[in-house]
Amino acid sequence: MKIGIDIDGTIKDTHRAAVEVYNKEFGKQVHIDDVPDFYLDKPFGLTPQEGRKTWRRLEEKIYTLGLPLPHASEVLNQLVKDGHEVYFITARPGMEKIRRVTKMWLKKHGFPYNGRNLHMNSVNKAKVAKKLGIDLFFEDAKEHLDKLVSGKVPTIIVDACYNRDLHPKLLRITDWRDVYEIVEKVEELNRS
Repeated sequence: MKIGIDIDGTIKDTHRAAVEVYNKEFGKQVHIDDVPDFYLDKPFGLTPQEGRKTWRRLEEKIYTLGLPLPHASEVLNQLVKDGHEVYFITARPGMEKIRRVTKMWLKKHGFPYNGRNLHMNSVNKAKVAKKLGIDLFFEDAKEHLDKLVSGKVPTIIVDACYNRDLHPKLLRITDWRDVYEIVEKVEELNRS
């Protein structure tokens, strides 16, 4: 199977890294549990416009920091060993400095990045998934989940505090080790 994987919030705890960077930037002590939204504007007292500018200014640092979600790397490597293809499909901008940071982070944390399976600036992930022939997509963010669902791309939600009320009919994972069983079931459905 071809498996599409978002990065931020799906295999990387970007939310926690962003809160830490924003805390340093603004001299605040906002706790991750006090940020139930995808965007950090409200907890840091920013307008949406200020929030976008702040994110753009700090995103290289945010993308450099942050740890992988537990078991994400080992599961994706095992899926590749089992013969599946993994594609990292992210809305991160394709600017060279962001592309470099993203590649370095994937390599540093042992993800199955092969030099050809990173698709950046994927604002419409459903369109990219269709073009690549993705059989199963893992995503956390509302706007991308909505487009994937409306584009009829089989999608699994990676659980986060900001997506718990979204798409209740979709499968959801809270542990990457649950993916093996899901992939097995999807393969069975595809064979029948």
